[in-house]
Amino acid sequence: MQDMRLIFRKQTILKTVLAVWLALWVFFLAREDKDGQYEALAYNYAHGYAEKVGFLLGKDLYDVLVTAVNDMPGGAAYRLSGFEKFSIDEVRLRYYLWPMRSSGGEADFIIFNGESERPPAGYAEYRRLGSKGGIYKRKDGGS
Repeated sequence: MQDMRLIFRKQTILKTVLAVWLALWVFFLAREDKDGQYEALAYNYAHGYAEKVGFLLGKDLYDVLVTAVNDMPGGAAYRLSGFEKFSIDEVRLRYYLWPMRSSGGEADFIIFNGESERPPAGYAEYRRLGSKGGIYKRKDGGS
């Protein structure tokens, strides 16, 4: 008889936990949309990997990323310019450029963000994406 009461208690506890979990999810889904999160979620479910990355980075930064990945050789060392140190854009760009080496000093390429008047000493313009940014390549024949 005592075994039946224990089983009944376990079932009651399980049903209670599931009911609370379901109530929390209903509340989560029924609350108001915060900053377009439902639109963003629907967009990410409906699109492929490249579109998701583009959505995450923003159109301008994504174009700079794609240009860097397509035009820079795999083992190249790069440095980022025009990004605030440890900003979300800089961290995301370093994440997606992972196979290449990030260099604080002398780099084969400099990836810059936004407008840039002229390349730094020892570098020449390699690719430019208008006001979005671009890439400078070291003149002495780096990678």
